[in-house]
Amino acid sequence: MNELDAAVVQPAMLERPVDPVRYGGVVRPDKTVRWATDELERIRQMRGRSPDTWPTPTALPESLDQLAKWLTELGWDDLSCLARREELAVYRTLSAVQAGLFADRIVHALAALRGSLMECKRYEETLEVVEELLRLSETNRSAQAEAPGARYWRTLLLARLGRDQEAVESAAEAVTEIRGRLRRAGATSASFELIHALTAYADRLDKVGRVAEAAEVSAEVMAAWWQQADSTVEFLQTLDRCSERLVRSGQTERAQACIVEAMGKMRRRKRDTYQARAWHTLGVRLLALGAPEAALTAGQEAVQLYRDRARAHQERHRELEAEDDWDDDHRYSEAYLLKRRREELKSSRKEVRGAEQDLHDALLTLSACLQQLDRIDEAAAAGAEAATLPGLGPS
Repeated sequence: MNELDAAVVQPAMLERPVDPVRYGGVVRPDKTVRWATDELERIRQMRGRSPDTWPTPTALPESLDQLAKWLTELGWDDLSCLARREELAVYRTLSAVQAGLFADRIVHALAALRGSLMECKRYEETLEVVEELLRLSETNRSAQAEAPGARYWRTLLLARLGRDQEAVESAAEAVTEIRGRLRRAGATSASFELIHALTAYADRLDKVGRVAEAAEVSAEVMAAWWQQADSTVEFLQTLDRCSERLVRSGQTERAQACIVEAMGKMRRRKRDTYQARAWHTLGVRLLALGAPEAALTAGQEAVQLYRDRARAHQERHRELEAEDDWDDDHRYSEAYLLKRRREELKSSRKEVRGAEQDLHDALLTLSACLQQLDRIDEAAAAGAEAATLPGLGPS
């Protein structure tokens, strides 16, 4: 194969084995390989020929698009990149003859190429594609639709490449652009797009050591998440980051006040066991900040939620152990059913142990809070309960 052939997908390249871990198709891999091979043959028949001889004016790049999709399903992202680059090159050639006619197709091809390059971790090349999309967004409506995502990717790629200061500037630009767009639209609250852009901006500020500024941006993100429905998890995660950044920037009193205020809000919302880890983390942080009374409130909430979760896992495990119809499926052999049964029980035990370990850790934190408040008997009781966990014996 000569150097020119290596720049495009060739039949010999499809003879590699399919990695079942990376395969993303819904049929047998050999079928997808056959479809890719057939598509490549159609492509080879059109390569180097005048577009006038193709079945349709865009037959070649459309076939390359389909080939790239098959290659992506097969997990062969490096070959998908070759197909995408050839598709883009063909559209550029067609556009040179009929200016502007294929601009939207070029944008689509660039966006698809970006995805393939990212899968290959070819960040420098991906950044070049993203920058081109942003340049095109100044004049092309399709590219304008891609621009918000392109700005996100530009920030991420700059960070991946270690160009941290440029990543900060990119993130700030994205926030400014979104704010302006929302203002022009008359929006009265932050959109998810702005929330995510602010989150990225805070992360980038933190990375370059501007921790106090990162904390301020995180506070805005936290307030925005609170206004969104069904976003309690995101609110708590941002509270964790915001308070941690306040501590690192020397604003310990603000960190404590931030947590206490948020805890007051949270106690008015529906409780759920998924909140347990956040309450535990906040309790640990408050204890470290020298606020044992506030930490006690968080610790008690964490223990109760972890206790509820542990009991739920324990009950499910007991129900699983009591099942007596696990071997009634006549489609499978007794050996297979026994193996599946053992795996289910092992997985269930692991979940119970994890829940009990979390409860154990939360009880120890609660005990430490109670000790600092000289509530010795209660501290001892929490410690004693922790000592009984975890419990199911060997797996």
